[in-house]
Amino acid sequence: MALKYWACSLILSSISIFCIAAGSAVLTSLQQGSFFLTLSNTMYFISLVMLVIYSKSLKDKITDKDIKIFTLLIISYGIGFEIIRQKGTFIDRQTFSASLLFIVYFVLLVEIKKQKLFHDSYYLKIFTITTLIEFILLFARLIVLITNDFGFIDRIDDAPIIPAALLWSLLIVNIWSYISINGYWTEKIATADTKNLIENTKIKLLLDEKYKLINSLMTANKTAISGALSASIAHEINQPLGAIKINSQHLNLLIKDKQKKLLIKNIIKDNDRLAKIITTLKSTFTNNESVYETRVFDDFIRSLEPFFKEAAKGRGISIKFLLNTSIKVNINSDELRQVFSNLLQNSIEVLSSSSKKNKLIEIKTYKKDNKLVCSLSDNGPGVSKKIQGRLFELYETSKKSNSGIGLWLSKYIISKHKGRLSLNTAYLDGAEFLIELPVSHNAKSIS
Repeated sequence: MALKYWACSLILSSISIFCIAAGSAVLTSLQQGSFFLTLSNTMYFISLVMLVIYSKSLKDKITDKDIKIFTLLIISYGIGFEIIRQKGTFIDRQTFSASLLFIVYFVLLVEIKKQKLFHDSYYLKIFTITTLIEFILLFARLIVLITNDFGFIDRIDDAPIIPAALLWSLLIVNIWSYISINGYWTEKIATADTKNLIENTKIKLLLDEKYKLINSLMTANKTAISGALSASIAHEINQPLGAIKINSQHLNLLIKDKQKKLLIKNIIKDNDRLAKIITTLKSTFTNNESVYETRVFDDFIRSLEPFFKEAAKGRGISIKFLLNTSIKVNINSDELRQVFSNLLQNSIEVLSSSSKKNKLIEIKTYKKDNKLVCSLSDNGPGVSKKIQGRLFELYETSKKSNSGIGLWLSKYIISKHKGRLSLNTAYLDGAEFLIELPVSHNAKSIS
């Protein structure tokens, strides 16, 4: 709202100064003047009144009473100037105009002091100073006009030098006033833009936090559902597994053939292994503490070798072991066995559907940055770039037949071991998963 008063003042001031200069140049009688000069001087007077309204509007509301007072003052100036033009002299007009302008500048200074504008901005301080200088110049011009008898003046060449010099000095300083106001608004807009940028940044951060919280709640909800589901499934599966074990043990007592008894023992062994896997899955989602032991990691991998080869048997897949360390790590063997089971099963499924002839899964270990690194890689088609960023999210899978729990569960288990499970995106010969575990510097078990 305040800006429109300044803009109006600037426009009127520019037009009026041009018109006064042009009108004075073409006048035949400076003593008599013309109605054109009355209009031009009234416009200049209005421009200064607009500056008063602008200063007041920066902090106060412009009331109807204010508008009426300023309108009455403008009308009085216009009528008074025209009457003096017709009945008075050139000096009379100059004295009248300077007197009313002196009043307006006085009101402007009072308004600036009342609003304490000089405290708000560097540019408003300049505006206050320029207004004070204009007031002093106008006061000096008024004193010169009143205290001197300049006689009859009818041409521009006859105009007194000192009042004219004071007038042009006043107009120059007046330009500085408008420039300072322009600087104030430029500063204010820049401050507002900066504030908006800060506010937008804060809003963006809050929205990011909101989305993170929502995602965390969704993951927590999925985890809770998975925990409840795994506990329920474990309970349901353990019952028939128990029955299978009892029946297998009973059958083992009835059969005398050694070869058949060996098959039954293998069934019991696999039954126990399955029961252990289910127990491990169930404990992963409960508050029970996992028991860790310090083991040479390569020995742990060697213990899984028969399982690996059995899983790949008859699928035309070779498994190669490159175990190059003797590093000890603190692990829960049952939980890590589940991780390798998930990773191996994924590679076997991918390679089984591949038309490649020399299908290979490679498992190797090495030390890097005081960490044990285990790489499980295959020479299959690799992981699609579209899913790489979401590969370890719960229920995220690229295969319709999968539940999308395996990789998420594997990452969860490795994180419990204070380690890291990741996909090596730089590996171009298939897919490579990297397991990083902290090296154990003592032989104590942790839980």
